[in-house]
Formats: sequence, C-alpha cells, structure tokens
Amino acid sequence: MRQKSMNNLIQKATDLLQGRGRLLFLTRFGSDLYGTRVEGISDTDVRGIFLPMDVPASLEEACMQKGVHSSTSVSDQKNGPQDEDMDLLPLERWLCQMLPLGNTGALDLLFAPTNPSCTLYCHEGMREVFDNAKTFLNLANGTGCLAYCQGQGKSYGMAGTRLGVLYRALRILERVDGRKRLEEVAEEIVAEIATPQYCKLAEDRGLVLAEQWHMGRTRVDEVLPRLKKTLQPNIERIELAREDRDIDWKAMSHAVRAIRQQEELLSTGTLRYPLACREEILRIKKGECTFAEVEELVRSGLASLEEMRKVSAFVTSPDFERIFAEAKRVRKLCQGQA
Repeated sequence: MRQKSMNNLIQKATDLLQGRGRLLFLTRFGSDLYGTRVEGISDTDVRGIFLPMDVPASLEEACMQKGVHSSTSVSDQKNGPQDEDMDLLPLERWLCQMLPLGNTGALDLLFAPTNPSCTLYCHEGMREVFDNAKTFLNLANGTGCLAYCQGQGKSYGMAGTRLGVLYRALRILERVDGRKRLEEVAEEIVAEIATPQYCKLAEDRGLVLAEQWHMGRTRVDEVLPRLKKTLQPNIERIELAREDRDIDWKAMSHAVRAIRQQEELLSTGTLRYPLACREEILRIKKGECTFAEVEELVRSGLASLEEMRKVSAFVTSPDFERIFAEAKRVRKLCQGQA
C-alpha cells in the first residue's frame, strides 16, 4: 500500500512537470518529515526539486524561475487532514536564491534526506547537493528566520511584530497620566518594548511607532486615540490570544520549530529529521501551552540566535557566483553530461 502511495505521488509530480522540467527529488514534508504528525489533524505535504527545461543564463535569471504548486484544499479554507499540498521548486532558484536567503522551507528540503523514510524519489545527481549542504548555507543572516517566526504570530500581536509593538505601547501609555507629554515617558517606553525596528526615540524625544511619528510635546491622552484607531481591526484577536482563545497553534508551533532548527544549525552545522525537539513542538501544536509561554519561547529564542550567530563556527556568508557555478555543475550531473 505504501509503495502504491509513493508511486502515485511520484506520478503526480511527473505529470505536474510535463513540459516544464524533470523531477530530481521528492519527499514527504511538514509533519511527516518533522515527526510531528497528529492523526485526524495533519494534512499531507509533499515537496520536491525539479530541473527546469529552460537553462538560466545568469544568476538573475535563476532567481526568476517559477515553481509548481498543487493543492486539493479550497483556496480560502484552512487545510484539513484529507488535504494534500505539493510544491516543486526549480533547482537553480532553490540553490541560488532561497537557500542563501535562509528560507525555512528551502532548508528543510536541503536536509530532508536525513529522514530516508520520507524520501520518495532522488536523482543520483542530487547527492552532490545533499553531500555538500554547507556550500549553500547562509547562517550569517538571521532575517529569513526572523521574518518567518514573526509571520506566524503577527496577527496575534506577538512580541517583536508591528502589531505587538503598537499593542504594548497602547497598554503602557494607558497606565500613564494622560496630561503628561510624550517626551516625559518616551525613553522608558522604548526601553521596555526593546524592538528598535518598530519603536524608537524621535529627535524631539517623541516616539516613532511602526513608522508613525508622535511628537514629544504631544499629550499622552492625544496619542492613545491614534493608537486605538490603528489597532482597531486587530485588537479583538490580539486580546483573545492573551486569553488563549482563537489561536492557530500549528502556526505558533512553526515559529518555535524554526528557532530550534536554527539553533541546531548554528551548533552543529547540519539538521537531522525527524526533529529532536518534536515533543516540544507537538505540545504547542496540540494547544498544551499558553500563548504567553510560546510568545516568550519565540522572543527569547530569537534573541539567543543573535548571540549564537556571533560565536558559531558554522557562520559563513554565501558566495553567490560560486553557488551559481555549483548549480550549473549539478544541472550537468542531473542531465548526465558530467
């Protein structure tokens, strides 16, 4: 039965690539790869790499290659256990753009063969990539992981996100005497929120909150209505999250997972699947933690990663021209020309 299912998925991928390219690698992905599948809840994710028919002449062309996506789910609805998603990434874009930018899903694919039970198909030429994974890593830049983690919790006003900063500023200012001028409290607010990307001191000792300027001479009771208006479409959801209600725990588990993966990469230079942290991820996925607990795991985890990056022996910056040259060599291997 398993062999039949494998063959069906390989055939589906091959059909999707008809006239577009050749399949190089295919694996069960997501919860199957991580070891976090929950029966009756988890959907089926399949991802792969393909060799596009059109050969990119430059690094810029490689970065413009298009992937292939297929899904059985209804576009505006959350995936259910019966749903199946398949994503196939073009070889050169995966190697030359997605991996150097630290794309979380691209990293998963690079180390997916460490869980051979999930591998559905692997062209021999791909061994050159998987055996030399460090060539394609960029651990010097954590923006990919940061954006991914914050993206999972931004609608709940998670710490470090734009909405999170605005919500915290609102709650802090509500405790302040409304007759005070912003210049009297702005420095303390900046220190307490500690997110310079979205909260910093203005030149006149006012506040710049998520690109909104609030002058230092402005009274606190004048700033509050502005913040409330900005937050109005989201504030109910933000406050429900703080009561552990109406939360997508799967999304929150993804944020913590991405941090744990970066920790492993910075400590060992590699990733292994299924995840060593899968029990922790499963607890979050099942809603067995509070929002506050997960928010703190993400906040402290992201801060820890920046410290790890300073001392890790595995931090290297990508050489894009070398990576493009390697991608061309892999293409030849997969075409049987070398």
